[in-house]
Amino acid sequence: MDRDAITRELVAEICNADSVAEVMAVYGQCWPLISDYKFVFAAEKGASLGFAVNRAFGAGAAVRSVFSSERVFVLDPDTFSEMKARQGPVSYPVDFSISLDTQAMSYLEPYIKGLPNNKIPDDFKEVFEFIARDEVNVDPLPYINENRFNLGDAKAADRIFAKLKAYETLRTLDKEWLKVNGQARSVLTAGELDSRALKLISDMYEERHNHAALDGLRTRHQYMYICLMKMALIQLYSAGRSVTEKVIDFLAFCDGELATIFARETVIARAYFERGQDLSFFGKIQKGRNDLPKQLSNMAWDLLHIRHLEEAMTLNINREARYFFTAFLTFDKRLIEIMDLYPLRSLGYKAGGGELLPVYQGDWFEAVVSSDRSAEVRERFYSHEARASRNTRRDAAKASLLHIATGLEAELAAVRG
Repeated sequence: MDRDAITRELVAEICNADSVAEVMAVYGQCWPLISDYKFVFAAEKGASLGFAVNRAFGAGAAVRSVFSSERVFVLDPDTFSEMKARQGPVSYPVDFSISLDTQAMSYLEPYIKGLPNNKIPDDFKEVFEFIARDEVNVDPLPYINENRFNLGDAKAADRIFAKLKAYETLRTLDKEWLKVNGQARSVLTAGELDSRALKLISDMYEERHNHAALDGLRTRHQYMYICLMKMALIQLYSAGRSVTEKVIDFLAFCDGELATIFARETVIARAYFERGQDLSFFGKIQKGRNDLPKQLSNMAWDLLHIRHLEEAMTLNINREARYFFTAFLTFDKRLIEIMDLYPLRSLGYKAGGGELLPVYQGDWFEAVVSSDRSAEVRERFYSHEARASRNTRRDAAKASLLHIATGLEAELAAVRG
């Protein structure tokens, strides 16, 4: 077994440990071999996630962390050494950010301008007062990612600029004016505010020339889009089959066509096959609709945003912080329902952005298939041979994503017919 394989095995063993004591025992024996990795575990005691914790607002908006707990236990060489030296708890700097979903960004502009808009939810004032606090860090990354491909349209670019200007108003809010007059305005001049928003949109234009980054974003979205199309086709074509049979069909597709098993998306598929349109995330996925690809593409962005929360934790955004915690503020009750299906139990990752291993709450096999088929699924999709096969086929599958997506879109068109 080569060094990389040993590293992956050790990281997986730590992430899947059943207790803090087991984590410490395993880590204490092997940490020099995985010294560039960090680990975060959902816990009752430990580091606070700052304001990046699960929170509900009056009319249904919510902040969702990738963890179900408000605290986490963390482990890395520095923290481990300090715990050994002190024989107890240690302190370390952390940072956090709450990503605003695209709906929040769309509500922000009319709310700040005081424009009449009956689409703004009743709890937006409550949400705004929360995200306007000095100690709450928010970012517009979901909105920016969804709109990176729209800048070629001048009208769309103008709308994006207006949304980014509203975001910069939030970041530079005149708190005293808001307190006295109940109105939102920036402490900056109009020119200074325009300059800051222009910097953000200029960065977006610049990213359009970073073809590797843009292609990577497009590819990740395409994976989610393909998964959702396959779920929809299985559900719409085979309503009479058992839930477990549908899940195995989905797993076989991911294994054979994509050479990747998507853990969270398989749990989502299971919930969809059980509940159908009662799982509100899929409420618009119906036979006879002409906009199924558009609806599923939008839903794919939602799933991608959740994955980005996990990936962002690997980034060293604040060099003074040892850990960076993420959360998502959304007004979409359908997406909240999806995030609540399968929160993280642990996350192991290479610091500075790189490999990561998410492990979710509960037993995955129990979550996706009936107990009488669990052994079959383990052997068929998770044997050493099955994993090795996917590894050898993954690059070819990735190169075929557009072809796979086109084929599924044709099948959706047949469903519409």
